[in-house]
Amino acid sequence: MPLETKLDRPKSLTDLAVERIRQAIVEGRLGFGEQLSEAALAVNLGISKTPVREALLRLKMDGLVDIQPQRGTFVFRLEPDEVRALTEFREIIETEALALAMRRDLAGLVAALRTNLARMPKGRNADARAVHELDTDFHETIVAACGNPHLVAAYGLVGHRIEALRYRLPEHDDQVEHCQQNHARIVARIAEGDVRRAQSALREHVLSTQDSYLAASRNTSAL
Repeated sequence: MPLETKLDRPKSLTDLAVERIRQAIVEGRLGFGEQLSEAALAVNLGISKTPVREALLRLKMDGLVDIQPQRGTFVFRLEPDEVRALTEFREIIETEALALAMRRDLAGLVAALRTNLARMPKGRNADARAVHELDTDFHETIVAACGNPHLVAAYGLVGHRIEALRYRLPEHDDQVEHCQQNHARIVARIAEGDVRRAQSALREHVLSTQDSYLAASRNTSAL
């Protein structure tokens, strides 16, 4: 007799360590360039050093950790040229993914993005964490909707680094305060069904973040 459902595989200690350390890096509790101690992380997480070591190797593949032989393990840092390269990468991937997504399921894309907009906090005193999470979700929704697994995988290579920069924006930075308006304008262009105009709005928004992200990349202190 076939089984009706598959058993959920419990997360390994390494998986859990990856999630916890990644979250600490993205949210700024571990600062850019900060040296990481396997022993200290193991004590903090209440596990042995082996899953921590394996987690750091996986985070290295995500670009969040820099392992330097004979020197140690460090949280990644971004030089100005790398921030500019990330911005160029986002511009290319996101605008092309948007074109594919609009041709694939325009109504579905608009509905998903409008749901995101409805959840976005408003005003200068909005919860910054919620803004950052929904900002990330907005852009990832566009990429995921393109239906091309290679584009999605490529974007995933830099997604956590972009998210880490968002979390390091000053609380009242223009990019945070105007996120709702910028995204609403993009969704309006998408809803019109004109791919080129929608791409132009998204491109302008992505490029406008570069100066703020350059400033965020210099924020090396833990929050």
